[in-house]
Amino acid sequence: MKKLKPLLALLLMFLTGLAVGVVGTRVATRSFIRRAIQNPDLVRNLIEIDLVRKLKLDAVQRIKVHEVLADSQRQLRELRLEFQPRFAPIMDEANDRISAVLTPEQLKKFEKLQEENRRIFPPGPPPERRQGTSP
Repeated sequence: MKKLKPLLALLLMFLTGLAVGVVGTRVATRSFIRRAIQNPDLVRNLIEIDLVRKLKLDAVQRIKVHEVLADSQRQLRELRLEFQPRFAPIMDEANDRISAVLTPEQLKKFEKLQEENRRIFPPGPPPERRQGTSP
């Protein structure tokens, strides 16, 4: 019995640490995704900083890489705007079809999940690029 208590305490500490790690990772990931959606330049800036650091780019290369990433971001935004009208109805139909096979209890949970996802990934086109956020 004396050996069991320390083992149980150790197991409890391990499980507590695991739970805190999982919840913390989920919160941090959702927070980053939300910030990236609200500020589309964030991810591009992080990629640019990473490339500059890892590839040791000189000043001229930095400018060119910045231009490439900015142009790519603009093209991807235009692509999202083009396909958003086709994407939304497909997702709506999928949600309706899933809802049709769920029990009332599951449907309540599914609707709650959808609401959480709408807060993280708001419907519609991505937000406009903010002025003055380019490096």
